[in-house]
Amino acid sequence: MRTKFIFLFCLCSFMGLALAQQRTSETDPRFKRFLAQHPKADKNKDGILTAAEWRAYQAEIIGPNSTQPNRTGARIQKTLIHKPDKAEFAKFIEMGKNSAQRGPLSFEKGNGLRIVMTGHSWVAPGRNKLIEIAGAAGYTGHRQRVHGGGGSTGAANAIWLKEFGKWNEDTPPAPILLPAIATGEWDVMTWGCYYDDLPEYYTQWIDFCLENNPEMRFYIQDGWPRHLPAYKEKHPDEVMASLEADHKYLQKTIDELLYTRLKEKYPGKVHMIPAGEAVMKMIRLYHEGKLPEFDCIDENRGRTGKRGIYRDGGHLSRTSGIEQLAGYMYFGMLYRRSPETIANYVPEGIPERVDRIMRRVAWEAIVESPYAGIDDENQDGLAD
Repeated sequence: MRTKFIFLFCLCSFMGLALAQQRTSETDPRFKRFLAQHPKADKNKDGILTAAEWRAYQAEIIGPNSTQPNRTGARIQKTLIHKPDKAEFAKFIEMGKNSAQRGPLSFEKGNGLRIVMTGHSWVAPGRNKLIEIAGAAGYTGHRQRVHGGGGSTGAANAIWLKEFGKWNEDTPPAPILLPAIATGEWDVMTWGCYYDDLPEYYTQWIDFCLENNPEMRFYIQDGWPRHLPAYKEKHPDEVMASLEADHKYLQKTIDELLYTRLKEKYPGKVHMIPAGEAVMKMIRLYHEGKLPEFDCIDENRGRTGKRGIYRDGGHLSRTSGIEQLAGYMYFGMLYRRSPETIANYVPEGIPERVDRIMRRVAWEAIVESPYAGIDDENQDGLAD
């Protein structure tokens, strides 16, 4: 009996491995997308990307010492769609009311926005800087309530699952935003987009929000291209070409496809925060020699420079002041006015010239984006 069990276990393991090896661009839509974005990964040039070819290509471009997680780890989303009934909603809303860990569940309407927020570490800079920026602009009634995470645990669907205790068996329910939204006294909800996002990950939130406050607006922060370790061997012009190509791909897949689907279902309600374009504008300025205050694009955790756009190839630098740019993006989008209109505000540790550039770049990225929903034809710094 023991021998038979071992045989069956080995057979199942072999079959599982064989099936994984058979994933190709012809059988898996993800591999089809990978092939379209990275044609060089097709090593034998037969027009079909296999799992083995993709793993080899990842190892080649990311490198063995990379700190970036691969697509089989922290970047994989949990795809479960959880559709609670009214009784389950009521249960977790009531559970959340009994926890005051995140502050009041509601606020009276003041002169600022009341915002419920989710997101991962790429969203954190904008979320954190927005509080100070809104206060400097005179919005004393600005409020934020946050349920965040890191990597895939901060994605829109992950937070939804965690609120209901469906993330995994070891994680208890964390109804932080549900009871707040249920009060109907919040104006805005924000998320950070993530790999393999689906519109359904957002519609579950939006539908619940609109049931409680039909006037709510919704914003999704997009992303920017990663600066890969392999770029250190490339000419700066080649690096820029790669970054621009990746940025274009992200715009198409994240902004165009996701935004278009949501816009059709919720006209005028959902907009993208084009943080990726703002970051790219700063990278272009550096590449053109117009940002002498910066010493690199990627600090590589201090090994390449101290004042870059990125600190580790993906996250924004904490030493150059670039995180302030993300805060200006949130301010410009949510309050529909240029950060250039904020008077008597000097963010700590940021050279005045760099601060002026970031304010201008943020508003330019917003009004130029077809996904932001903001125009400023008369250039007065206020949305038309």
